[in-house]
Amino acid sequence: MKTNVFKLMALMLTVLIFSSLNLQSGKAADKKTIEISLPSIQCGMCVKTLKNALGKTEGIIESKIDLKNKKATITFDDSETNSEKIEAVITDAGYDANDKPANADAYEKLSPCCKKPE
Repeated sequence: MKTNVFKLMALMLTVLIFSSLNLQSGKAADKKTIEISLPSIQCGMCVKTLKNALGKTEGIIESKIDLKNKKATITFDDSETNSEKIEAVITDAGYDANDKPANADAYEKLSPCCKKPE
């Protein structure tokens, strides 16, 4: 009798483990990473502003902003967002994203150090 209970418990544990692995592998398939050019960022405050805006965006898992090379590497769940929406978050924060220009009203509200030199 004890042997049957242990076999049943082992079978249930095996099913649970495989079910968990299948759920995790499904999530990984939704994860994508893109690179976005940020030609208008100027300083650390720009980085902070963008990190804040991207951090509030549903579906973004991680964002890394490289000030020196003026680019962002963004990992996101593509079942919740996409590259066009991410570009829109950046432009709505006042910065150019790839070939998309910054929202003019948002750009005007940026600190002077964040504006492109004239």
